Amino acid sequence: MIYNQNKIQMKSNFKYIFGLALLTVGIAACEDEDKNPLNVFELEDSAAPYVRIVIDETIVAKSDLSNSTFSGTVDDPSDNVASWDLSVTLESGGVSTDTVALTTVTTFPSDITIPYTDIASALGITVDDISGGDFIRFLGRSTGIDGTVTTVENYSATVTGQPEQLQAFNFIVLVKCSPITGTTVPGTWVIEMQDLFGDGWDGAFVTFEIDGVATDYTFTAGDAATFNVDVPNGTSELVISYTSGAFEEEHVYTIETPDGEVLGPFGPNPSPCIN
Repeated sequence: MIYNQNKIQMKSNFKYIFGLALLTVGIAACEDEDKNPLNVFELEDSAAPYVRIVIDETIVAKSDLSNSTFSGTVDDPSDNVASWDLSVTLESGGVSTDTVALTTVTTFPSDITIPYTDIASALGITVDDISGGDFIRFLGRSTGIDGTVTTVENYSATVTGQPEQLQAFNFIVLVKCSPITGTTVPGTWVIEMQDLFGDGWDGAFVTFEIDGVATDYTFTAGDAATFNVDVPNGTSELVISYTSGAFEEEHVYTIETPDGEVLGPFGPNPSPCIN
């Protein structure tokens, strides 16, 4: 009984903190609108040394890391950048590695191609240490022809938070779970979910991505739920992933393949990928 009361209180506190966080974000957004970030394009004599990047792929499968490259094209739309330095950090489970330098570009536009094996080596790890659900975060720093140094901190979120800006100062590549192999893919898959406290999954969910089309499965009340997922004949790729919510120590699930093999249990505190 005491545990139940504590848990209910914890969830009440969580909702309060979550609401307060939303309020804080809203206030910050309003304040952000009042900022006067460095001018990017309008005034020729005072435009910031802005760099744009078009990335070829913003998502890479874990299984492809050993033979894939990070590639894209960087450009200087205001024609006032002397150099652009690119660094990288790996974010895994909410923890970031140290940020290390990768390359410097001095000619615009330029194509950059860096194997993920080289990126891992720069971080002091191998691609085997990078997991599905991790983020590879890239940080850029530009130096203008007048010596002005610009980083993500010089711009408000209205610039760096909009994908259409193609900003080259703070961007990510997502490492997604590898496709399912070693079993029959078409057929009926069964997800058995359990919540050890008995009140649903607190925002967590399992995703089945069938040939690029993703569907999320979760439950919001009770101690268990079952979902049958029909994967059509002709499906070429199935990716199964888990997205965490609150109270991860309560979440457990198994997955049965069309061949009858039971994978798991996964959890408590499930990982982002099952393979």
